Amino acid sequence: MFTRENYKILFLLILAILIAIGARSVYARYGTISDSTVDPSVMKIDEEMHLGTKLDGEYSFVDKNGDEFKLKEMLGKPLIIVFSYYSCDGACPATNVQLKGTLSDLKNLTGGRDYRVLTVSFDENDDRNKLQMFTEMIGVQGVDKDYWRVAIMKNRDDIESFTKSAGFKYFWSPPDKTFLHTSAFIFLSPDLRVVRYLYGTPLEGKDVDLAITEAAFNRSTKSRVID
Repeated sequence: MFTRENYKILFLLILAILIAIGARSVYARYGTISDSTVDPSVMKIDEEMHLGTKLDGEYSFVDKNGDEFKLKEMLGKPLIIVFSYYSCDGACPATNVQLKGTLSDLKNLTGGRDYRVLTVSFDENDDRNKLQMFTEMIGVQGVDKDYWRVAIMKNRDDIESFTKSAGFKYFWSPPDKTFLHTSAFIFLSPDLRVVRYLYGTPLEGKDVDLAITEAAFNRSTKSRVID
């Protein structure tokens, strides 16, 4: 059985490999790309604005099997939302793999019983084929849907309003031919209120444990450190 240290090592290896592959594929397709500078403040989540916000349970999603479900079907337990895009070669799959490893190492909390995870794409071009490949890449293809679901939005026009309501920021960078986006794990209470954001790597088990526990009691907590 993998320990937390095993998962950290695996995560770093996967991240290094995926970033290297991504860099080569971008170069092969686009040649030399100009430098781009991003003001970090553009990507910063306004926690004071979004903490306590109740997300609309009527947002609809589609999973890898083509099954439709609404956000409100995930009511009743803390929910961790991970916004990703499924053609991403680096950070998105690595972030999900890291979360999976951290959650598997929790001692007193069990996925499906105590909390749920929703990975959802913010790229309107993602489809079920990309979703399936991404699900396999992050290693959750056999996971019970009551624990972890990977999805695309049924109505692509809802992507902007859903991401904004959760405080998530992203934009397309033409020079880099990629999405630049906030790297955050968003914790919701059982009634779908935003109660906590966790950022960066490594993702510590004690922080995730506390975030899930506080989410269960609908306690909003502003993050101490933003990477």
